Amino acid sequence: MLLVPGAIGCGPPVYADRVWGSLAPMPPSRQGRQDQRMGMDTLDATSPAWSLSRARLNALRAELPRTPYVEHVRVRITDPRTKSSYEARGAVAISPGSTVRMILLGPAGTTALDLWVREDRFRFAVPAIHLEKRGATLPELTRGLPVGFFRWWFLSPLSGRLLAAHSRPDETSFLLKDDRAIVTVRAGSSELIALRREGENVERISWLPCTLDRFQVESRIKPCAGARGRYTDERTGLVVDVVVEDVAPAPPDPAAFDDPDEPQGASQ
Repeated sequence: MLLVPGAIGCGPPVYADRVWGSLAPMPPSRQGRQDQRMGMDTLDATSPAWSLSRARLNALRAELPRTPYVEHVRVRITDPRTKSSYEARGAVAISPGSTVRMILLGPAGTTALDLWVREDRFRFAVPAIHLEKRGATLPELTRGLPVGFFRWWFLSPLSGRLLAAHSRPDETSFLLKDDRAIVTVRAGSSELIALRREGENVERISWLPCTLDRFQVESRIKPCAGARGRYTDERTGLVVDVVVEDVAPAPPDPAAFDDPDEPQGASQ
């Protein structure tokens, strides 16, 4: 079950951004070192590898589902102040480019966490303690919550206009402009690393693909059992670890994507 320290037992409810705490922003010098490690200083849109890089980006995007689907997942959220981890299993229903709904279950099968995210809005709820937070998906309003991860990685992980790229035989780096954010991506055969910057907010994904066997990667980014990743909000220190246990063969109920607070979603 996802436990929320300070919000269970006596005392008033504490919102998740206060519960999970925050850390100082990543120093600019460290941001620069991360860019260099990802090879972004070598990107050049006029290089001979440009066409190859575009083809590789299109191939990655082609792996992404176009229709709604459900993943059964194991999620661990790490508190940066106490280094405590809150782990639970549940399901994530994804309507690509539209809506994400994640429900994590407690040991008795009750809802431990209910997260609903669209491109511009979110709702985060822990029903057991009557905790709810909702609003626009602006970084200053979602700080300390795992909203950014699900909005970015599950809704539109590789969206944006390709500005520059650099290819090597075993990996490709991309620079994307996605609305107000700049996204850098390094895609290798065994790992995909992405860094998203929007203003002072920096988010990072490290995603390990599922494999057919120890030698053959089944897919680098499409949903499949065994894929796992780590999301880090560098500004707050929030860490979310996700393991995909399986992908449901049937699509989700369309009602899963309704706003839970609207009349049509009131029963969800």
